[in-house]
Amino acid sequence: MKMSFRSTCLALLIMAVCRPVHAQEYTFDKKISVPGDGGYDYMAIDEVNNHLFVSHGTAFNVIDLATEQPIGIVDGMKGVHGVAIVNEVNKGFISDGRADAVVVFDLTSFKTIKTIPLSSKDPDGIIYDPYSKKVFVFNGDGKSTIAINTQTLEEEKKIDLGEDPSSPCPMARD
Repeated sequence: MKMSFRSTCLALLIMAVCRPVHAQEYTFDKKISVPGDGGYDYMAIDEVNNHLFVSHGTAFNVIDLATEQPIGIVDGMKGVHGVAIVNEVNKGFISDGRADAVVVFDLTSFKTIKTIPLSSKDPDGIIYDPYSKKVFVFNGDGKSTIAINTQTLEEEKKIDLGEDPSSPCPMARD
């Protein structure tokens, strides 16, 4: 019985490891012009409002995906990176890397509500976790992540990571 069980496990393991992996394939569909100068970094789609947010130097351009036209801008920042969309509170959260801050804005009017100064340096990647109802911003030079409360719009906790979260995974370097 043990040999049969082991053989079955080995066969399943070999099948799982040898199974071909297919990458997601994308095709170019259309081009939407975005106004302004400067580099681009992150994009995000607000599926509830059907808007595309495109980081662009010191601002986020907002594109209406139904009309494929620019409809707004969230600006006045020093160096934007990512945006986290939180429809439950009708707010977006932008990592402003050069200001060491997160900028909170209204998803309808695109007006800035608050700038949250961070206790770490170089905020970059940013995500919303619907389970904890927190926004997490990942800080390159600060080698940390910070949890932001989406209700109080305050930094709640800093977690030291020991290394730049934007650097390649050590396993990926092998």
